[in-house]
Amino acid sequence: MFICLLIKRGKNDTISFSLFMDLRMDEAVIKEINRLKEEIYRQKEKIIDIKELVKSEIDRDFSIDLWELSEKELDNEMGNRLSFLNDDIDPRPDSKSITSHRRILGKPIVFFKRIIMKVASAYTNSLLEKQRRFNGHLVTFHLASFIRFRHNEKKIKKIEEKIKTLEEDQEILLEQLDKLPPGGGTL
Repeated sequence: MFICLLIKRGKNDTISFSLFMDLRMDEAVIKEINRLKEEIYRQKEKIIDIKELVKSEIDRDFSIDLWELSEKELDNEMGNRLSFLNDDIDPRPDSKSITSHRRILGKPIVFFKRIIMKVASAYTNSLLEKQRRFNGHLVTFHLASFIRFRHNEKKIKKIEEKIKTLEEDQEILLEQLDKLPPGGGTL
């Protein structure tokens, strides 16, 4: 398929540009893309079915081969991991997190555990505070690395565009050089 682009200027002044783009896509490629889309849809349906069987969100971590992820998936994974790290910066336990499922003995057990936690906190607070600061620095470092990666990506794209322009200019110069007569004269 070819595209013809017309630009109108004024009433009768028409400038026409012919832009020939070969948009013919191999039918096999289109069929393969559609097949892959259908496969993805089936996989998503299976995931939904598993969640319905379990009747809750799946809360287990599964190992992910980061090398197999696309750029977008990798960006999402990095963002998710940073969020998890940020949420768990403070390792100190909360006294309200101590609970018991026992009806009769539950309250005395929780009370006893909270007393032990307060006594032990005198020894563990300094260690856990160091860990909290370390976790905060680690999250900040990872975020800074992620941002730097983004900046470097933009710089690389600009450099690639400049290289492409220079290569095109080089081709033009080589063509002009080939057109010069053998004696070194001018055109």
